[in-house]
Amino acid sequence: MTEQQPNELLSLTNDYVFRRIFGEKNVDSLADFLSAVIDIPVEDLAELVVDDPNLHREHKGGKRSELDIRVHTKSGEIVNVEIQVNPGQSIRERIAYYNDRIFVGQLGIGEDYSKLKRTISIIITDFVLITENSDCFNRFRWYNIDNRTMLTDAQEINTLELAKLPETDDGTKLWQWLKLLMLRREDEMEEVAKDNTAIKNVIVTLREMSADEAERRLAEAREKEERDRKSAYVSGVLDGEKQGEARGIEIGETIGEENAKHEHARRMKAKGFSASDIADITDLSIEQIEKL
Repeated sequence: MTEQQPNELLSLTNDYVFRRIFGEKNVDSLADFLSAVIDIPVEDLAELVVDDPNLHREHKGGKRSELDIRVHTKSGEIVNVEIQVNPGQSIRERIAYYNDRIFVGQLGIGEDYSKLKRTISIIITDFVLITENSDCFNRFRWYNIDNRTMLTDAQEINTLELAKLPETDDGTKLWQWLKLLMLRREDEMEEVAKDNTAIKNVIVTLREMSADEAERRLAEAREKEERDRKSAYVSGVLDGEKQGEARGIEIGETIGEENAKHEHARRMKAKGFSASDIADITDLSIEQIEKL
């Protein structure tokens, strides 16, 4: 008898799947996840109001739908949650820009600043975003860089980098949630769920979506779009390097072809590319890349 293979479910890092599950079907589970990230009282997360549940709204100029999740807490804070699977260009600036837009967008002309509510962005990436440290979780607010005096917590950006998640369970709810996002096999997900009912509910919903042919088609279409965007970005990086070479700074001319591959890999690694993607592009082995 052939041994039954573990069931592989849709990926939670697919932003269509993420939005469907946490923004529509399992808002209570979203509250449990948020409680592990932001310092807002649990009671304020009990009645989240989700903005714009319409996944297929149209944008002028043919722009693609935005699939992030924006919620309001009981106290009025605005929390924006995004999944990012492609590094893109100027991504830090883009994150800051959108957080600022949410904050400024609260007021109409002539309205008092006292009406402004705290805006919090949570950015989940499957690549390295913050290269300055090895921390999986970083929180940014408005501080004096010399003495750490905080000007205001009215705007906050939290980054969660799956590529930096420690392999060993540290016993926190946040580790369990982030590990869940990285998994595809149902049996591994159930092992992570342990005694967390919110995570178990997400797995149930994900199983149902994975068995739904229409949902799978939509998720796969979204995944293809992201692959195409990543491919275009990689091509742009390579084209940029080729243009630099044409201006007289060709790496291969100075350090040799093999060293050029290593230098190219170092640059891609610094930009957050995965080892497997770097290997595909440079023909270096995973072991060589990890040593860089």
